[in-house]
Order: sequence, then structure tokens, then C-alpha cells
Amino acid sequence: MPEESLLPVELLQIQLSTIDLLLAMFYLDRESSQVDAGATDSLRSYLEDPPVSPPDFPPYLGLDLRVQVVTTDHLELNLQFPLYGSPALTEEDQPPLPKYTLRCPSWLNRKANAELAESMPVNDPDGVLAVVEYLKTAAPAYLQAQSSANISKESAPATVPGKLVRVWFYLQSLSTRSKRDDMVNWAPSYGLTGFVLAGKPGILCLEGTSENISDYMAEVKTRSWADVPSYQKKVSERYREEGDQVSRVFDSMREITNEINKGGHRGNRSEMSEVRKMFDSVGLGELFAEVLGMS
Repeated sequence: MPEESLLPVELLQIQLSTIDLLLAMFYLDRESSQVDAGATDSLRSYLEDPPVSPPDFPPYLGLDLRVQVVTTDHLELNLQFPLYGSPALTEEDQPPLPKYTLRCPSWLNRKANAELAESMPVNDPDGVLAVVEYLKTAAPAYLQAQSSANISKESAPATVPGKLVRVWFYLQSLSTRSKRDDMVNWAPSYGLTGFVLAGKPGILCLEGTSENISDYMAEVKTRSWADVPSYQKKVSERYREEGDQVSRVFDSMREITNEINKGGHRGNRSEMSEVRKMFDSVGLGELFAEVLGMS
């Protein structure tokens, strides 16, 4: 297979003009965008007065578009415009199509995001504009479908294949409301039930398969907690129940923070006697010491 070469000047000009057009359009729409300014300026200078030996350009010229899809939510679409192609390309041809990457937002699960990305009309004659219009139209429908699915799953225990386990996690601190909401709202799509208790300490109980629990925790840490410093992401698995005798004791995933009286200077320390009562109420009182490390 022949090695790719720098595109002809005319095709490079098309790539740059497309990027300039998108930047102008998205500015007018007040949707923020980002482009590699250094590489863009270098390409622009080259096209204004091409030297005999062109400089070393990167393989692609990247552009990030922030596509507003509903009032409060947006999608981040990354485009990579190729600057190299087949040596057989001439000024009469069209440049290679851009490559698209749809970053998964915190408000959409990975499966829905993958389906949305796979359905983008990347070969449409209208190019990037067709993809943007598609995302604005289709993304709210995916969001609505996901919300409806979560609501229905909250009303009944999830059923998933595989051995059921119940895992108890200990968090030194859990306070941010949006992150607690993510933990509750994302659990049904993994077939998980249990509870979240915010405070110092925070407790997370998950019932489901080991694989689904691992996948869920990975998504929480990488997406919901993406802005949290690594040293603050420490989560300790305190106790794991497994075996044929394990059965669900929770019928949904919920936050119980408001059900537990708080102590401490700022009211952020869970009253352990109240937590123990909660353990007792679901028939798991004997696990209190194991989970919290106290008798």
C-alpha cells in the first residue's frame, strides 16, 4: 500500500475553508469550539505562499465542536480533517472525509452514546452540518428513552444473568449532589440495586453481578468523577457477600442520605446508630461491623 503524501494545495485549502466556515457558524450560534490554532496558522501560511519543501504537518487538523442539544446539555464532537492522502489524489478530487469522535457525556450512558455515534450520517453530502443537525434531533430522543427506562427500572428489581453478589464500599467523603445523582441514576442500566449514603464516611451498597458492578464503578470514576483529583477517588471495598444464599434485599437503587440523622460540625457525619438501624431494617445488621469496621 503506497505511503500517504501531503494533499495537493487545492484540497488543503478545502479542508481549511471548511474549518473556517464551521468556526464562524458555531460562533454565531454561540456554541463554543476549539481548534489547534498553531497547526491552523501554519497551514494558512503555507497555503498563502507554498515553499518548495512543505513543513511537517500533523496527520490531521483537529476541531472540537460543542453541540447544544437541549437547554442544559451538550455533546462534544471531535473532527479530524486529514492533511494527507493517497498520492494519486489530484486537485480535481475531493479531500478525504473527516473522522468523527463523539465523546460520551455524563448525562448519557455509553450504550446510547455508541448507538448515537454509529448512526451519524458521516457520508452525507452536507458533511459536518448534516451530522450536527442529526445530533440535535436524535440526542434528545435517546435522553428521553434513557430517562424512561431508568424510571421503569426503579420500580422493580433488576434481573440480570450471572451470580448475584452484594458489595459494600466505603468512601472517606461523599458530598456533591450531582455525583450522588449519577450513582443512583446510572445503576439501573447495570441491573444494580442498593443505596448511596453521603457524608463522612459515605457508604455505597450494590447488588448485582460482579462484572456489572465493576463496569458501573469504572464508569462512575471515569465519567462522573472525571474532575475529581485521583487521590480523592479512593473507594475501599469493605465487604463482599457471594454464594447461593445471597438474594436482593433492596428493590431499587436509591439515596438514603436524608433518612439518616447527621452529626458533626457541618452536619456531614452520618450518625452510626442510625446507620445500624438501617442495616437491621433490611436484615443485614450482622454486617454492620464488617462494613464499617466497628462493633
